[in-house]
Amino acid sequence: MASQLLMAKSPEEAISAKTAQAAFLAGGTEVNRLGSSVDAETLISLKKCSGLDGIESDAGYVTIGSMCTFQQLIESDKVPAYIREAAHFMASRTKRNMATIGGNIASMRRDSYMIPALIAAGAVLELAGSGGSCRIGIEEYLDKAAEYAGCLILSVTVPEKIKLMSKRYSNTAQSHAVLTMSAAVCGDGIVMAAALKNSGIYRLMDFEKALKADPEMSDDDIISWFRNWDAIRVEADMFGGEDYKRYLMGVTACDFRAGLASGSGKEVES
Repeated sequence: MASQLLMAKSPEEAISAKTAQAAFLAGGTEVNRLGSSVDAETLISLKKCSGLDGIESDAGYVTIGSMCTFQQLIESDKVPAYIREAAHFMASRTKRNMATIGGNIASMRRDSYMIPALIAAGAVLELAGSGGSCRIGIEEYLDKAAEYAGCLILSVTVPEKIKLMSKRYSNTAQSHAVLTMSAAVCGDGIVMAAALKNSGIYRLMDFEKALKADPEMSDDDIISWFRNWDAIRVEADMFGGEDYKRYLMGVTACDFRAGLASGSGKEVES
């Protein structure tokens, strides 16, 4: 349980205060949810850090400061429509005024509102740590979470114009999602990602390859593919059984393929 709160005034000050016993505090929604189970003695608040809440558009890309709240994303005309849609998955305006894009990425929740869309879009993160700064793809950040645990996310860069679709399944708008999925057109193929409750966050590369090898796969074949995909472990829980979750992934993949082929993906103009 955290016993000390530090108010950093700059990213540099926040980074210098980071130790193995300290954690960065962005909007605070996860800390409020987890309460005393937060594994840190010191919380380093980023609320007063300068330069982390800007949104800039340049050369076909949008760079979003890590402390931009979900509500800021929704209200900014610079933010692509597919990011605004993902931010809208958080139904509570009160939470949207607190939750930040950087905090949502760093928490790596298995029912993440935002991460599947960022993976599908090929988002690039700017990180800073004691050894300096770097830019890496979001997939590398997720794959090497332990390596980057001491780093501060400074910004997220995404393409302005990309055909991208997202879906979120939950019992109510306020409930945890059993599944959040996104897919985007990339070259001559589709990039697809999923956040599956109590299972994990996945780039569905195996399916992307299967679809590229057989573009004429029927919907039944796609649903069967997900039903038999053994590269991930799908947990049965109060949100649904394994068969149900696999079926949801399959039918959503079918919808994405049809929607992206017909031009239904969201771009910045929509």
